[in-house]
Amino acid sequence: NDFTEQRWTLIVKYKTAFYSFYASVALGMIVAGISDVKEYNSCRDILMIMGIYFQAQDDYLDCFGTPEAIGKIGTDIQDKKCGWLFVHAYHQLANAEQKAVFDKLYGKCKVQSPEEQTIKDLYTELKLPELYVKYEQDSYDKIMSLKGTVNEVPWGVFDAFMKKIYKRSK
Repeated sequence: NDFTEQRWTLIVKYKTAFYSFYASVALGMIVAGISDVKEYNSCRDILMIMGIYFQAQDDYLDCFGTPEAIGKIGTDIQDKKCGWLFVHAYHQLANAEQKAVFDKLYGKCKVQSPEEQTIKDLYTELKLPELYVKYEQDSYDKIMSLKGTVNEVPWGVFDAFMKKIYKRSK
């Protein structure tokens, strides 16, 4: 019950979005002599969406990506991670019976076990892959809609990030 979408968002905002996305661009802005607070805020708005999307993508690939493609075996289910798939499944999509399956197996099974596959099958049954595709497109659209909000930082900075992460499979 503690693994809510709000908690997930806060975790990834400060764990991934600020650290991996905004901090590097803000440092570059400082080095470039940019001092306009509005420019920093605009960049932060874009990079928060991007970083949160990146973590949702990472959570999705941990479950649905193949070890050959992502370079590792996903462990989020075994490790009982507060992940994008789980928070949406448990709090928005699952009925009482399905929640009971999550309560019984999530974080209590081994990687590549039948119990882990049950969780993955439940994600598929709840149409999490389709929800993720919609979320991915919505995130992209939000980012692109903010293109006109930055003036001093070249859009190519954001474009470079998006080329690395948008619709990635590893």
